[in-house]
Amino acid sequence: MKKKSIAVFTAGLILMVGVAFIFVYEYYIEPKVNTVPVVVAASDINFKEPISEDALKVVQVKKDNLVNGAYQTQDINEIKNNYAAIDIKEGTQLYEALIDSYSLVPDEKKGEFIAPIPDEWLFAVPGSLRRAFVADFYAIPDEDQQMLKQIVNEANNEDSNKDEDKEQPIETNKDTDTVLKQVIDGEPILKDVRVASVKDSSNSEVKNVEDQESGKTSTGVISNLEIISTSEMLQSLRDYTEMGYKIYVVYKYER
Repeated sequence: MKKKSIAVFTAGLILMVGVAFIFVYEYYIEPKVNTVPVVVAASDINFKEPISEDALKVVQVKKDNLVNGAYQTQDINEIKNNYAAIDIKEGTQLYEALIDSYSLVPDEKKGEFIAPIPDEWLFAVPGSLRRAFVADFYAIPDEDQQMLKQIVNEANNEDSNKDEDKEQPIETNKDTDTVLKQVIDGEPILKDVRVASVKDSSNSEVKNVEDQESGKTSTGVISNLEIISTSEMLQSLRDYTEMGYKIYVVYKYER
């Protein structure tokens, strides 16, 4: 009887150990077998949005599903406080091409500094332009400005005869930019210009906010534009504006 009890106890113990091993393997060992800890987006990160620590998390990914160059746990500090180069969906493995490499800190060794662009130099600025965007600058001759302004007004269904402040740049959107680029000849006079700051008339940074009815909108109307510039870049803009040209700013939506 005693031997039978021992046998039952031993069988029960083996069963419990087996169940415990299966549980431990299923939840603690198997997820780490042949896997790598990588950094993924904990939530959607919008184009050019600063990447906060809350937007990141580390998950175990099977090596077969590992994206080439994916950031791992030790790389989190390298990612934080940079900007998203594209719209990043929740759960996406992060790697170098998804992180904007453009620095907003002027490189003094290259003669860079933050330069404000006077409103009277500007012909048009995208209403969705934001800090850390990268833009191309086109020079619009004086004789074309009124015609192009009428095109923008018609595309926006606005009255082209209404009174406007001639020193205030007109605001474009993705649709009007597409229309304008079809009629503008030539290459931009400046390419890949880093936007250091976009502020409204109260000197507050213009940012995106979510509107339940219309989707993404802004906290204000762009009034003050600052770029990372060199003396040569600024002089080029000054030379064109002194000849009657105005600057049309177009940022790269596809970045």
